[in-house]
Amino acid sequence: MDEWVIHVLFLMVMFVGVLGAILPVLPGAPITFGTLITAKILQFSDLNWWLIVIFGGLTLLGVLLDYLIPIVATKKMGGSKYGIVGMILGLIIGIIFAPFGFVSIIISPFLGALIGELIYDTKNHKRAFTAALGSVVGYALTSSYGFLLSLSMFAVYLFYDVLN
Repeated sequence: MDEWVIHVLFLMVMFVGVLGAILPVLPGAPITFGTLITAKILQFSDLNWWLIVIFGGLTLLGVLLDYLIPIVATKKMGGSKYGIVGMILGLIIGIIFAPFGFVSIIISPFLGALIGELIYDTKNHKRAFTAALGSVVGYALTSSYGFLLSLSMFAVYLFYDVLN
């Protein structure tokens, strides 16, 4: 197989990782990083190991933030444990059932947090809505981080190894 075909295959898998950073069904940055390190191990990449280690550390950080930021954002915006549990259940339901595609991944955690907060305090609708909004803000933050990281790894491989 020609070397350019293998580069195109690596780029295609990395592009799936970039898309996966937006769609929570796929682990975007880990897919992109796994492809990058595979290209290095198979000697289809001339990137320095220190750069790959940095990308690996940023990927691990992103994986941790994927779980922590939505919880912290919900809590910072007045959420209770009920709201956090509701958000997590809503996210799981949104991923598994996804009746409206990408939209359900945003709406389900919001509705789960909202329902959880309303169970916790049935009278304070404004606080419940604000806390539920925190789940959407948290998701947007982690998706942005993963997207930018995946896009960076894709671009570095494309411009450093493929087009160089």
